[in-house]
Amino acid sequence: MKLNSGSAIELAVECNGEEWERRYPSGPLCARPGDRSDLLPWSLRIALGGTRSVEVEAAILAMQVQQDLEDLMVRLCAPDARARVTAGAWTEFADWGPPTKACATYHASAALVAHDLALTWVNLREGDKVVHSAGMPTDVLHARVDAAPRGARVAVEDGAELSREAVLNALTESPAALLDALEASAVADEEWRTVESAALETIAATKEGAPTCEVDVTSRKHVQFIERHAPYHVRRLPSGGVVLATHPYRTLWPLWADALFLLDITS
Repeated sequence: MKLNSGSAIELAVECNGEEWERRYPSGPLCARPGDRSDLLPWSLRIALGGTRSVEVEAAILAMQVQQDLEDLMVRLCAPDARARVTAGAWTEFADWGPPTKACATYHASAALVAHDLALTWVNLREGDKVVHSAGMPTDVLHARVDAAPRGARVAVEDGAELSREAVLNALTESPAALLDALEASAVADEEWRTVESAALETIAATKEGAPTCEVDVTSRKHVQFIERHAPYHVRRLPSGGVVLATHPYRTLWPLWADALFLLDITS
């Protein structure tokens, strides 16, 4: 497949039947790139001149990878108006883990975006594989979470916890309000905004055919900038679905945490 950035990627796509799923649960549909570097390049060719820094180079990489990943997910999950795929995620793990730990998720209906939290809950608390839970109706997921004791919590990442009450409140929140809160939380921080314009100018110059040089984007400084500052994108699809996405060096949990805070939902 040709990516948004212009590079090409080879994908191995597995379609697993019910008998296989019962024995080796891995999801009915799974796509894997031939090599991790196909989506996460080790180097970039960028235009000479302009503002040059590790942060600008990292921002260029983050933009390219996030756009490629998001474009790839949409083309696989929602190639047309038919909702063949109801839910999906892009994860660095071998298994489809908690959606809040993924770098991108997809739902065929924006009204189901709260399922990210419910699926995270049943995976982390009850050990359910997300590939088996992803297609559950909202009322079934609600009952699963509601069955836990009041005040129950699960560890999400870096000391953060997700409470039973937060998941229940998110499941009963207006889908429109929840999506608005996610969009409001997907605002780039000051460090990103400082370098964004220079990165966009460099990208434009590169596309226009300016002389280029090759830069290594694998240093710890490049990685740390992306881990801390790569922005989030909430994309509403014409089909009615929604994609939440960021760079694979990050997870979706900080986006969800900020959205829950805006809605005054205890996390």
